[in-house]
Amino acid sequence: MKKDIRVIATDINPIAVKNAKKNALMNKISERIEFIHGDLFQPFLEKEYFNLIIFNPPYLPLPLPDKKRQDLISLAWAQGIGSDIIQRFLLESHAYLKKNGRILMILSTLSNFDFKRWEGTYSIERLSERAFFFEKIILVRITKIRN
Repeated sequence: MKKDIRVIATDINPIAVKNAKKNALMNKISERIEFIHGDLFQPFLEKEYFNLIIFNPPYLPLPLPDKKRQDLISLAWAQGIGSDIIQRFLLESHAYLKKNGRILMILSTLSNFDFKRWEGTYSIERLSERAFFFEKIILVRITKIRN
């Protein structure tokens, strides 16, 4: 990792944040990463302007878990009906990306993601996909094309 690169890692699950910190320590890169517990961009008080955001969203089209119950495991795979989390992420991320900033995101064909909704705001390119017996996993590059 280049020394001038700043990495911020966030997750809604505090256990995932704790494990990411341990992993960074074991790999001797913890001094280069800031770990934050929070829901998408909620932890950022000011607009951070990123060149690249990597997002591994929950992918199953299941109702969102009850946040009062804090079902942390379900938050890892339940995206809401109509790809709620992915749609919210793309709405919010636009303000945090530099012009021509990019997002790398993993999608499942189960999420029924609507690429056409984002035409004119983002350019979306399929980089790779892998088929499984019940779905395809797709890696997409999403580039901000307007402010």
